[in-house]
Amino acid sequence: MTPSSERWAPVHAWLQAHTGMALSGAQRRRLDARLEALGHDAGPAQLAAHLRAPSGAADLARLVDAVAVHTSEVFRDEVQLAAFRQHVLSPRIQRSKAPLRVWSAGCAAGEEVATLLLLMAQEGADPASRVLGTDISEQVLTRARELSFPAEALRRVPDVSRARYFEPKGRRHALVESLRTQAEFRRHNLMEAPYPEAPGGGGFDVIFCRNVLIYFTPEAFQRTVRGLGERLAPGGVLVLSAAEPLLQVPPELRLLPSEQAFFYVREDAPAVESSRPKRSASGTGPSGPASPEELARAEADWLFSCVLDGASTGVPDAHSERDLRRCLELDPDHVAARYLLGLVLEQCGQPGAALEAYRRALRAVESGRARPVPFFLNLPRLRVACARAVERLEAEGPR
Repeated sequence: MTPSSERWAPVHAWLQAHTGMALSGAQRRRLDARLEALGHDAGPAQLAAHLRAPSGAADLARLVDAVAVHTSEVFRDEVQLAAFRQHVLSPRIQRSKAPLRVWSAGCAAGEEVATLLLLMAQEGADPASRVLGTDISEQVLTRARELSFPAEALRRVPDVSRARYFEPKGRRHALVESLRTQAEFRRHNLMEAPYPEAPGGGGFDVIFCRNVLIYFTPEAFQRTVRGLGERLAPGGVLVLSAAEPLLQVPPELRLLPSEQAFFYVREDAPAVESSRPKRSASGTGPSGPASPEELARAEADWLFSCVLDGASTGVPDAHSERDLRRCLELDPDHVAARYLLGLVLEQCGQPGAALEAYRRALRAVESGRARPVPFFLNLPRLRVACARAVERLEAEGPR
């Protein structure tokens, strides 16, 4: 730890608790530079008190902006969005024509809000449907409220959809007015209660909180998931990124897996048939008898899916660890299993072993050895999650 970081350690600790983020070394260095630039003569304890006071709101906002991550794009992770559309959004609209109430928690500059508005329009949702976007940074929300984006943020949007739902606005592309009116933006810190309520009460039909929790401490992660689950309507669905699986699923939620993604449904909903593939005992592949390597990979994928399912039913961590280690014996480059093993070990109070698991997972992704597996098809996002976990544990040091 640098002398500057040692000096500002109390502020680091308070800001980490305030935001829920586990600060990496790079974030701490950016934060230290901002703290020095504030030019306060007071000591760290006095500065932390100043940041908690109303008079310190502007300084606090600048510090939050120094550590917050606001990188996104419209239609980010198309595979997961396609699964969401097929297994969640389309069936919901077919069952009920009532307006949808959707929340994008950690919406950055509005890219995810625009994505959801497009998907809803394409599926024929009631025009009275609403999407709430919240973020901890008022600065980024100022941009989000415009719902206009540079061309590179729309690179995943099909040309037909871009022409229909966006209009030129200088060098940017603005969402059409009819969809912009369905969006609302509000500042909210996921570490603060109360959480937003859906219009009219009764909870949200869908909550997206993707690529947010990977930056949180384990305690903040679980606390946020509980808060989000409580804000879901009966049958409502929570959508996290593929790099944010729940190893402690709140009792009111259950896993809804598909071939390409997983979601969490409020438990008091009617049962939804899972499309997760059953374990095969045939020993044959699509073009004939399966090779030993193919059989081993199939067994590894099955064990991996069992761990995710087990999180919904309270399977002990020791059993999850056992299954993940067996999965890695069958397929040493099963990077998603190694990442989950790191999560389990960290949850069990073994940060050193967890760090080694994350490092090995990161090396597997960066070397090109890793393969996409069910639920974790987005290897670039998994690489970010592994790198983030390594940075976080290295910054924390021995415990």
